[in-house]
Amino acid sequence: MALRLAILAAIAWTGLHAESLNDVLARMDQSARNFRTFSAKMKRTEYTQVLHSSDVTDGIRQVKRTNGQTVDMVQLLGKNPQTIRLAGKTVEVYYPDAKRIEVYDTGKFGKIGKQVMDQLLLLGIGVTSTDLRRDFEIKGGATENIGGTPATRIELIPKDGDLKKQFEKIELWIPEKESVPVQVKVTRTSGDYNQVVYSDVQMNPTLPDSTFDLKTPPDVKRVKVK
Repeated sequence: MALRLAILAAIAWTGLHAESLNDVLARMDQSARNFRTFSAKMKRTEYTQVLHSSDVTDGIRQVKRTNGQTVDMVQLLGKNPQTIRLAGKTVEVYYPDAKRIEVYDTGKFGKIGKQVMDQLLLLGIGVTSTDLRRDFEIKGGATENIGGTPATRIELIPKDGDLKKQFEKIELWIPEKESVPVQVKVTRTSGDYNQVVYSDVQMNPTLPDSTFDLKTPPDVKRVKVK
């Protein structure tokens, strides 16, 4: 009897209480109209299928939109620290230990899949359902428990041919009554994936422009990666 009740409870938790996709997208649209800034702590997991290994890194993500332009700054902490700055189609990756900045053009998907991954992890923050439908097929999923928070899973399947060759899907977990994901997972066609879980999320905090400057010593080498 106890086992039966547990099974029924699990079914109810994962399926029956899921929000409708339209309800979730409507909240995201409302948030996107009012979006200015975003700040959160993050835990990033990079999983490599062939090695069956995971690399977990803590970090901080901050995003700002000004005059229709979005700038995203990610600081990854730990033994191999790096700062990633995304603005338009340009990605800058700063490695302080090596005193090196690598600059990428995100228009070249085939050559910089890792950097495109960082842009895909930004999905769901300040974007509208129109933006998502333009580039992805959208599927609604069940409600799942992410760190104690009930969240509806949304699955995005790339439409772009080049992107589809590299990335199988992007998943967003949107908490009930919220508009930005608590978790984002980008899965490659190889089975590798990047996953980010957010905590201490702040919408529209005051973030000065200087927050989004790469702060580097004068002897840092800047390299454009082709």
